[in-house]
Amino acid sequence: MPGNSVCGVILSGGMSRRFQNPGEPWVDKALHQIDGRPMISRTYDTISRVADSIVISIGLDKSRIDIYREYVGDAIYAEDIDGLRGPLSGILAGLLKCPGDRAIVVPVDMPYIEKGVLESILSSLDSYTIASPVLPSGLVETTVAALRREYGVSIRDILRRRSRSRVADLHRGAPSVYLLNLKKHGYSPMSIVNINTRSDLEKGARYPEGPLDDDVYITRGFDVYDIIEMRFERLRGSLWWTLETGDPYDELKTYLSRGLYMFASYALMDSRNAFERYAGEALLNMLYRDI
Repeated sequence: MPGNSVCGVILSGGMSRRFQNPGEPWVDKALHQIDGRPMISRTYDTISRVADSIVISIGLDKSRIDIYREYVGDAIYAEDIDGLRGPLSGILAGLLKCPGDRAIVVPVDMPYIEKGVLESILSSLDSYTIASPVLPSGLVETTVAALRREYGVSIRDILRRRSRSRVADLHRGAPSVYLLNLKKHGYSPMSIVNINTRSDLEKGARYPEGPLDDDVYITRGFDVYDIIEMRFERLRGSLWWTLETGDPYDELKTYLSRGLYMFASYALMDSRNAFERYAGEALLNMLYRDI
């Protein structure tokens, strides 16, 4: 495998439930046209400008393979992994099929994603394990991610055994994280707009208010092998410590001190204390209310 080769992973395994119109036949939103081109074609073209190969994660529906081939040509296809679900399953399934040692992940329903965003987070992998865009409010667009393939593949079975489903677990468990502040770097908020409903096609986008005005860096004192061996004394302040102990406070401090309120809410939601879990849910709801 060539060093530093990049594999693109397009997440297209969802059921598009919110995109449907009542009483009409089911529509795969990946095929919905924007400015005369299907969403999957737009996303594929953008990601192919930064990747050497492309994997499309199709969930459990193998019939999509023949359909998508009409629009995107040469791609590798990956089905969901047993025991995992949602976008996390799609990402990890895609990584298993990736011929590259670095991956760039984009959802199919993000047709306005900018090449510059993908290039910026990819370039950080020389120093960081995983990277994603972040908004001023502390929300992280976790499904847009650049990550080292070895890391994702190494933690797949650990996440599956614990029945985890959040993509943010990849960031919370990583040895190091880089978060690109989109507003600081002048990217349009449209770049990471998800088309979940038909009405989203007509909406504009704005950045939510918040105190975060710079990029964010997290470096933890462990490596992938510490995770594999579960050397918990080295994993304090990460997802792995929180899950093992039920005590989120070391991890929580890491996020609160950096304005990463979404990750902070998830850490609280993994607490063994019901009141702390409730606080995490309330914080997360507040963050999403403002977008």
